[in-house]
Amino acid sequence: MLSAAGFSCLACRASEGRFVLEKAGLELRRCRSCGLVQQHPVPGAEALSAMYEQEAHYAGQLVRGEAEVLAREREVVAQLAARGASGPFLDVGAGAGLLLRAARERGFSGIALELSAPSAELIARTLDVAVHQAAIEEAPLAPESVGVVAFSHSLEHLGDPVGARVRRARELLRPGGLVHVAVPNWRAAKRVLAGRHTPWIYAHHISYFERRTLAALLRRAGFEPLSFTVGRFVGLDYPFILACLRRFRLERSLRRFLSMGERPLEELIADGVRIACPVWRYRAVVGCARLFLRLWPERLCCALGRGEELRATAVSAGAR
Repeated sequence: MLSAAGFSCLACRASEGRFVLEKAGLELRRCRSCGLVQQHPVPGAEALSAMYEQEAHYAGQLVRGEAEVLAREREVVAQLAARGASGPFLDVGAGAGLLLRAARERGFSGIALELSAPSAELIARTLDVAVHQAAIEEAPLAPESVGVVAFSHSLEHLGDPVGARVRRARELLRPGGLVHVAVPNWRAAKRVLAGRHTPWIYAHHISYFERRTLAALLRRAGFEPLSFTVGRFVGLDYPFILACLRRFRLERSLRRFLSMGERPLEELIADGVRIACPVWRYRAVVGCARLFLRLWPERLCCALGRGEELRATAVSAGAR
């Protein structure tokens, strides 16, 4: 366990944090004051910037699951439109640009902010939107010039989520403009079951939110939450199964059953899987994985607020 010395909550600046878990040298602590879960220590600005300059994994991952992700993003844009949202639609940390594509289909003009050069280039090639490879506080945008600011799976990546970037979003919004936030849900049933092996607990994610901590953070940044919804991540969640195998110490037995030696289980969900064991063994494992995911009570988890994705819509305080 790493030292708690120097802990400072990214939301409320409290100085006491309770140990939550450690994963491959990454430590998470929960603020004793507001409850936010975050990395300790928090990476510096230079380290965070270096992570993303050439990071293309997330954009590529989204493109592979394009149809399902795009369907989710269309649902998000429809909900914002129903609340009277108007353009331009600013996507902070735009990834593969699928949220902006859904916004463009709905008639919104779009602006992409993306630090990753490969992702920014992908958006510029595929979408008719303005693209800036810059953080929101550095982007060449005028105050009160946009109608929507989206932090779709980007807020948890920020080293100062309640600071300059989110407050800058408030400056950029026209009166009555909306902010949309989507983050992994710390209270997700899958996260509780998989524990520290949860796939989305990793170095790029600095903060981990649940409804009360996300609401408090938005209010500290000058926004008033209008709604919260809990949904599912898209796609078949094979990484979740691998996490459970590790949590319950079944990884080695499965590798032995599949004659994988010391090869990582992640190879099972890659393209062009090559297995030395009889084919029936591999098919049996895949069949069990699919059955497990089919039986997982996803709708019930979401209804109970235990789905993996937490979404919020908010407006500048006083603008309701």
